[in-house]
Amino acid sequence: MKKNEKYINSLNSLLIMNAEVEKIYMELVDKVSDEDLKKFFSDKAMQRHEFTKDLKSKIISLGGSYDNKGRMHSELYKFWMNIRNFVMFNKSEESLMSEVRDMQGLTINRYNELLRMLGLPLSICKLLIKQRDRIQDAKDSIERHDLIAYA
Repeated sequence: MKKNEKYINSLNSLLIMNAEVEKIYMELVDKVSDEDLKKFFSDKAMQRHEFTKDLKSKIISLGGSYDNKGRMHSELYKFWMNIRNFVMFNKSEESLMSEVRDMQGLTINRYNELLRMLGLPLSICKLLIKQRDRIQDAKDSIERHDLIAYA
């Protein structure tokens, strides 16, 4: 496997994850009643959409092609099901936000795994750090119960 191919495959995996998280956020926009939560989820969905556009651009710059139609990561599936349970059974918003925070933690870990790859081009490192830090900011805002700060 060529060096760039390894990076392209990893970026495609991250692309799929961001596309799936975007879908989760969009579903939540339609399901929650609290206006602050609606705005938070809508903003996070748009943010993940931008992340996927930037990742597609990097994949192309490496000479690859992108595929964001892959199957959902098994770890994300657990969050998807828990969030659906929230929606179906009207569990507390606190438990929903706990799931969202954990989902963000999972995606941060995926970013960190990719950032540990040896020889990753600097421009990709910078993009991944920027995206990871924005996800971390949102996660921190949930932990502080301050959704407006990073909405």
